[in-house]
Amino acid sequence: MDALVHAGLFLPLLAGIALLIWPSLGRTFAVAAAGVTFLLAAWLFAGLQGEGAGYASQTLLLEPIQMYYALSLDGVGLMLWLAVSLTTLLALYVAQVPTRMLGWALLMETGLLGIFAAADLVLFYVFFEATLIPALLMLGLYGGRERLKAAYTFALFTLVGSLPMLAAVFAVRYLGGAPSFLHADLAANPVSGAAATWVFLGFLVAFAVKTPLFPLHAWLPSFHAENHPSGLADAMGTLYKVGLFAFFKWAIPLAPEGFAQFQGLLLLLAAFGAIYAAWLAFAARDWKRLLAYGGVSHMGLGALGLFSGHAEGVTGALFLLAASMVYTGGLFLVVGRIAERTETLEIGPVRGIAKSAPALSVLTMFLVMAMIGLPGLSGFPGEFMALLGAWKASPWLTFVAFTAVIAAAAYALTAYQALFQESPNRTVPDLTPREWVFGVAVVASTLLVGLYPKMFTELIHPVSEALAKLLGGGA
Repeated sequence: MDALVHAGLFLPLLAGIALLIWPSLGRTFAVAAAGVTFLLAAWLFAGLQGEGAGYASQTLLLEPIQMYYALSLDGVGLMLWLAVSLTTLLALYVAQVPTRMLGWALLMETGLLGIFAAADLVLFYVFFEATLIPALLMLGLYGGRERLKAAYTFALFTLVGSLPMLAAVFAVRYLGGAPSFLHADLAANPVSGAAATWVFLGFLVAFAVKTPLFPLHAWLPSFHAENHPSGLADAMGTLYKVGLFAFFKWAIPLAPEGFAQFQGLLLLLAAFGAIYAAWLAFAARDWKRLLAYGGVSHMGLGALGLFSGHAEGVTGALFLLAASMVYTGGLFLVVGRIAERTETLEIGPVRGIAKSAPALSVLTMFLVMAMIGLPGLSGFPGEFMALLGAWKASPWLTFVAFTAVIAAAAYALTAYQALFQESPNRTVPDLTPREWVFGVAVVASTLLVGLYPKMFTELIHPVSEALAKLLGGGA
């Protein structure tokens, strides 16, 4: 089975390189590669048996520094593999983009899968940074008029985080005395004292950018607004919000004393970021900025749960991360299909298209309901558990953050009503056969996860409890 992990990790890379060299291979080849990757992830997930189960392998790569090519996938990693591979498959299937852009998306998929599988800190850093390259190229090559400015902003924020993180990568091993960069060795030898504060701070800056956590979220709105209107790059960018996972797996366990120094501040920033981003989403004038700020708000709720240090909050944060990848990525892709029909992403000029496109209207409403956390859909379990864990740490901050859930209904439904339900001023085509397949797939996955969250939470909760125990039960 371990061979399937390696195949699932590198198949998108090989397929992406092939598409960049021979774009005549076309969409069918790209979708086939993404489809096989998803089937491999599903097969691995279905093969998990019981608590603590998973897949692991390691090979010494650089002996002088004891760096390993080490992969480890438990329930958390495979849940995120499923979310990444499904969203990538749907994006490649439905988005209308140049063929080489499909190749860059596949390269980015390998980087994302590697982030969630790496069990060596240097290897994790390589995947973490390598994923930036296709994200920047998709923006720089295929984005809008202000794409270079958006790319520079994205690169600058990433660079600001990458350099302190690189220092933390080496400091956490040599200051802690671990024999290698393997996760198990580092976790058994965490840094302590004043060094823990600085090591955690090094990780904090990089992972806050990729959560994104207020105030290091400022790159995200222009990143989405200037990306290709199809939504493909936006969906892949949604998958790149890996900061919560990185805090969970690396920063907190390797420097728990450092996390304790910043825990109160992080809870405050998460709660404020959730409501602040929701307010900005309400004021957004185009769909991409609305979804971008909505994503920041949701990750603020997830961060609040994770930083609470309680098992329920950690489980909710990781569940919300995976669920939001699918429904937010799906919304970006739907918005891309709407933009192709209406030739605008602005909220307001085009109204009342539900009359001519009822199926498109229903699909969009369904994903909006998932985003605002309607019970029975995939957005609800993660939000609920994250807030439950956060309540145990700080009832007042949780109350403040909860207003972001109410605000989400306000900004999402207001924008939806303007586009679909008011007096029509435009007639647009309804769903095509290809879009019907996409719609059925995203609706089915959102319903399945929302109605039967236990298949994921029972795999997440044991590792969440282990982290909570390490932190002494929470704040």
